[in-house]
Amino acid sequence: MREDRGAVDAPARYETKFDFIELAISRTDRAILISDAAGRPCYVNPAFVSLFGYDLPDFASEQPWSLLAGPLTDERLHARARQSTVAGRGFYDDLLLRTKCGDPVWVSAKIDPIFAADGSFSHLVAMLSDITSSKRLQVFQRDVLDALARDIPLPELMHFICLQVEALAPDTCCTVLRVDEDHRLRPLAAPSLPDHVSASVDGVEAGPRAGSCGTAVWRGEPVLVEDIATDPLWSDFKHLILPLGFTACWSHPMVLKDGRVVGTFAFYYTDGHGPSAWHQQLVDACLHLCTMAIERFEARAKIRRLAYYDALTGLPNRTLMRQRLEQTLRADPGQKRKIAFLCLDIDRFKDVNDAFGQPMGDLILEGVGQRLLEHASTADMVCRLNGDRFVIILDECDADRAAVAAQELVTRMQDPFELSGASIPLGASIGIALYPGDATNVDALFDHGEAALMDAKSSWRGGYHFFSPAINALNKDRLLLGAALREAIAAETLNLVFQPQIEWETGGLYGVEALARWSHPEYGPIAPDRFIPVAEQIGAIEALGAWALRTASAQLAQWRRDGHVIPAMSVNISAQHFRDAGFAQLVADVLAENALKPADLTIEITESLMLEETATVVGNIEALAEMGVTLSMDDFGTGYSSLSLIARLPVKELKVDRAFIDRLESDASAQAVATAVICIGQSLNMSVVAEGVETLGQRRFLEALGCHAQQGYFYSRPMAAADFEDWILNYSGGALRRRA
Repeated sequence: MREDRGAVDAPARYETKFDFIELAISRTDRAILISDAAGRPCYVNPAFVSLFGYDLPDFASEQPWSLLAGPLTDERLHARARQSTVAGRGFYDDLLLRTKCGDPVWVSAKIDPIFAADGSFSHLVAMLSDITSSKRLQVFQRDVLDALARDIPLPELMHFICLQVEALAPDTCCTVLRVDEDHRLRPLAAPSLPDHVSASVDGVEAGPRAGSCGTAVWRGEPVLVEDIATDPLWSDFKHLILPLGFTACWSHPMVLKDGRVVGTFAFYYTDGHGPSAWHQQLVDACLHLCTMAIERFEARAKIRRLAYYDALTGLPNRTLMRQRLEQTLRADPGQKRKIAFLCLDIDRFKDVNDAFGQPMGDLILEGVGQRLLEHASTADMVCRLNGDRFVIILDECDADRAAVAAQELVTRMQDPFELSGASIPLGASIGIALYPGDATNVDALFDHGEAALMDAKSSWRGGYHFFSPAINALNKDRLLLGAALREAIAAETLNLVFQPQIEWETGGLYGVEALARWSHPEYGPIAPDRFIPVAEQIGAIEALGAWALRTASAQLAQWRRDGHVIPAMSVNISAQHFRDAGFAQLVADVLAENALKPADLTIEITESLMLEETATVVGNIEALAEMGVTLSMDDFGTGYSSLSLIARLPVKELKVDRAFIDRLESDASAQAVATAVICIGQSLNMSVVAEGVETLGQRRFLEALGCHAQQGYFYSRPMAAADFEDWILNYSGGALRRRA
């Protein structure tokens, strides 16, 4: 072969096939080395000289491998190549060699043995392709994946990617931007740009004239601007970039599988030449890696949010709050800090869900969370435990500040929520535990805060209570009592007693009130004012009320069958029953089961229930009234009912609370209240029943006012059913007769 490596002067010089082969070998970009059987090079093409810097004379006294092998070259590959060629087989693999200047170079090597006509080995042809760039790209990708696997923070990873890319393409400046949920740009990495550039871009909304990156996000496709100074896309931002010497920008959007643009990857150039093929390879690799990283970041953020944040309100959940509180307490070994743990519960939230539906209830919970956040300082923490229960942790807060904060929260929660045209009033109760006074660990703070909350809710709703050891003992007692009460209701081991109501004009029986009693084999007799609040707290009050309603109705029906004249049976029903849309139907079913008329039943309700003008409560009240059931307002005068409310609701009876009757003979205020209640009832054509009458003086005072009926120990204590039958037979106060 001829040594001519010059340009083609005239096609006439290449007339034979070998001429054209020589032309191809001299023009290819693959390095070619041909050596004889002894391994001495006899030909190298221009591409070989260009790649390695060695020409034929350089191999006069050296074997090719001794010159081309570097300190990082794998000698095992050399041995395998030699074995393959000696055996008459070709060799193909990637080799790390070095140039004459000592620079490493990766090549894809194809080495084939050549045999003479007689079958003897005569030459070796090595064709070497420069794959250094692709190898460096592979190493880069491997390093990024390794960093990704180590879960380094996203900004740190993007910074690493930019630095590596700038090393692979020194003629570029690399940046990575993220796109937030509001379609605004958020810088992640720009190691070669001044900080003020990133700060100026932060928060810029993507749009049709938002530079290369913002426009690429808006279009969802790459944007190349070759002259930043004149391109209208850069009119609002060129003052940031031009002083730095950059004249062109090429930006690619990062697009997820669902089509969402989550970021951009961009190159800045100083000479305006734009991207090369090598740049395109880098961009393709980086887009894949960056998109993978952001997807992983979002997935992990979503997992973290699900694990540590409430999905509805976005507030920290119990797990995160516990972790942060534990960290705070560990950092205070001397217990010098003062922390208030406020446990807040929305009063009667279930009624809101029942009346307006869960979607409206969810909106209210979100609103409650927002109100709590507005009240909290940056050092405080608000979390949602579950349902309608929240916790507020106030840092550097003593008892006085905790009381002020609790009262402010209670007051704020009383402001109605305006949603979908409806004004929904609410309230909240709060229990407070203090660190380190009440507890020095997280579990105790939780327990004591919830104990104080239970005490607040049992005493009065819409207030706050501090924890005390007495509260803790009381709540333990409630827990034990609650478990026993559930068993008693299920086993129907409670019983009813009956107290007569006497009509003052005739002395005859006006009615009978059924009262629940409970005697436990271990705890003994348990008063109603003790176990009924427990039933409300543990959610057993509806089961207790349904049992009382069925048992009292069945007893009335039995007395009627036995010939006793019992005008009506009164049963106390919890407000919770009226919040159940099926309560009126339950009453109708019980009456039908016992062949009773609606007028045979009087249901006693509280003043506070009348203030709950929700659709479910009002619907039950109206349904019972239309049915013919008598509704009696119990303990009238102790609440906040207005005359207009009483006048428009279908209440037929008022009961004067025993608190006023007890002081009737000695307290002018009690006399005034009793007189007013009786007069109100008479003016509204309602019956009035005074309960707790124990003396002759009380009886005469009430009779003088024209009170319709009286009830109390003056006439009889509450009695078991059998004792009540005897009382009826022996009572001589009026025209009570046993039917024939």
